[in-house]
Amino acid sequence: MESYRKYFPVLENHVYLAACSHSPLWDGIERSMEKYRNDLYEFGNPWDLLVEQIEYSKGLFASLIGAKKNEVAIHYSVSSALTALLSGMKYEDRNEILVSDMEYPTTNFIFLAQERLGARTRTIKNKNHKIELEQYEKNISDKTKMVSAIHVASMNGFKQNIREISKIVHNSGSLLYVDVYQSLGTTPVDVRRDEIDFLSSGTLKWLLGVPGVAYLYVKEDLIQNL
Repeated sequence: MESYRKYFPVLENHVYLAACSHSPLWDGIERSMEKYRNDLYEFGNPWDLLVEQIEYSKGLFASLIGAKKNEVAIHYSVSSALTALLSGMKYEDRNEILVSDMEYPTTNFIFLAQERLGARTRTIKNKNHKIELEQYEKNISDKTKMVSAIHVASMNGFKQNIREISKIVHNSGSLLYVDVYQSLGTTPVDVRRDEIDFLSSGTLKWLLGVPGVAYLYVKEDLIQNL
């Protein structure tokens, strides 16, 4: 462990306990940002270089979650990724979006905003700061279009069994969206194993990145439906 400390300048003078909010920057970030700045100075608009790095980044993220690169899109925040996903859906026979009250605060507003497009948001209330599997079973209906499940809750670290939630969701004919921002980088994530339809995350926390980079995964079979 000691050999890794040299890559994180902040650890020279601080004990850092806030990676769950904003990770400490490692020195590789500084080198990458310096290269980006130099490319702007030298080339003005180095579009080809930017596209190359974007595609490389998409490939890394895809391998991290067990996806294909063509199933991944880059956004500047999870809020923008989720907005793009939800605004591409059709809310007809199935128009309910099932969420929990343990979602990251900003995402609830995005779900509610879809009501102007015909969606209806229903909220599962936590029990002792947890969401039990039977609560999903009880609340999913034949009107449920999509279920949103956080992998790890930002408020208390509560971790959900995504594989079991996936079974419940798909048995009802609904789709599953998972927010792994608070877990990716510390907990294995596999969209194939857990049969996840949609997933989002960003680089700000355990992926040791900076603000302004997020990813949206859409299962290949569902891309044309959006």
